[in-house]
Amino acid sequence: MSRWMIPFAFMSTNLVLAQSSIVGNAPLTLQEGAADCGGSCVTVDVFVDVTGLSGTGGDAGLNAYVLAFDLDRSDVFASARAGTSPISDWGFFATSRNLVAMTDRLILVGAVADMAAPNQNYHVATVVLCGSLGNVTLTYVPSESSLGSRVVAGDGPGPIDIGAPSAFTLPITVTFSLDWGAGISSWTLNAPSYDLVAPSGPIDVLDLTKLTHCGQP
Repeated sequence: MSRWMIPFAFMSTNLVLAQSSIVGNAPLTLQEGAADCGGSCVTVDVFVDVTGLSGTGGDAGLNAYVLAFDLDRSDVFASARAGTSPISDWGFFATSRNLVAMTDRLILVGAVADMAAPNQNYHVATVVLCGSLGNVTLTYVPSESSLGSRVVAGDGPGPIDIGAPSAFTLPITVTFSLDWGAGISSWTLNAPSYDLVAPSGPIDVLDLTKLTHCGQP
């Protein structure tokens, strides 16, 4: 039996057995999501659909992913958070915003050991894009991307082929105006632009935490 090492938070490592012999490919799709950061940033929801795929142990489920995208603008700040459906407890990592700005590449990594991972469409991540006005394009990088099957009591690992998406373009239509220093200065004050997380009212630590994902490029 082969074993696949899946990374979790704090860079610890677990040895697990995973489903193998997955037939077919899982389409990767990108969709424009709801505005974020008080309306200052656009978002892209990332989906992986394993519906109808199967292998050892039955219907295919998703337990890990590495997805890479190139950005066509170095003046766009990109951050990301884990998806929430049907799995909400991914061990999730993404390229730091400073490194994205230097390399124009964003890599998303998620892992979870879930023997009951369902055979359906997964919302694996949401990408947040902020910057100056204009279109921004995300281009999928297949050579840096992979999917991992669900954990089962059988041999593995079981890579899942990816159905690559076309380049995805969306417009940034709001001039980005948030600033970390101004956010700190707004602490305990009523500053609607920096009131980024419920409950509404004076700026608190929740708003400042959110602001770390809405910083300037």
